[in-house]
Amino acid sequence: MKSFLFFFVFLLLGIAIVLSYHYWIAKFITPGISQITTKFSLENAPSESLSGSIATMSGKVNWQSRTATKFALVKLNQKIQQGEELNTGNNGKVGVKIQNNALVLLQPNTHISIIQLLPINFVFAQDKGEAEYANTIQTPISVRSLDLLSVITKGKAIITVDQKKQIVTVAVVQGSVKEAYQDLQQTNNVMNLNQGQTFVFDETNKIGTIQ
Repeated sequence: MKSFLFFFVFLLLGIAIVLSYHYWIAKFITPGISQITTKFSLENAPSESLSGSIATMSGKVNWQSRTATKFALVKLNQKIQQGEELNTGNNGKVGVKIQNNALVLLQPNTHISIIQLLPINFVFAQDKGEAEYANTIQTPISVRSLDLLSVITKGKAIITVDQKKQIVTVAVVQGSVKEAYQDLQQTNNVMNLNQGQTFVFDETNKIGTIQ
């Protein structure tokens, strides 16, 4: 009888502890979880990033927003932001002006992705065609073309990506450009180019030469 009484008391005590725990979770923990929010927006770029606009255009130019899965025709003066893409057709040309006096000019059959537009560094990815990148301030423009990274600081360069031949050509029009790539031996290579020089990168053999 005494053993049964002890068992019954401990059983009630266990039930009380469990009920108290669930009550505490419901009252204090759950409301806190439901109030957690995030400032991340898939539709809008981070507030600290800069924006650009379509300054010039001709022919067919397509644009893909941060949330879209398909391209749409771009419009003159349209806002361009981080995380978007631009693609020109056979007769398409477009100029994107970014705050702080940076300019990107795309020739026909060119595709770029706007990776980052933070004030400390603009980052683009170009996988085909020809584009001119120019900035008049110290904010560097970094361009990833296949496995080649070009960093343009206070200058102007024309980058051409030949998808068929897997060749990237970087022509320095003004200022200086730094080229970086990893060769087949996994060795990091960094080269500095000055105005008037051209850098040719062989994607297949991972070889870069200055001309």
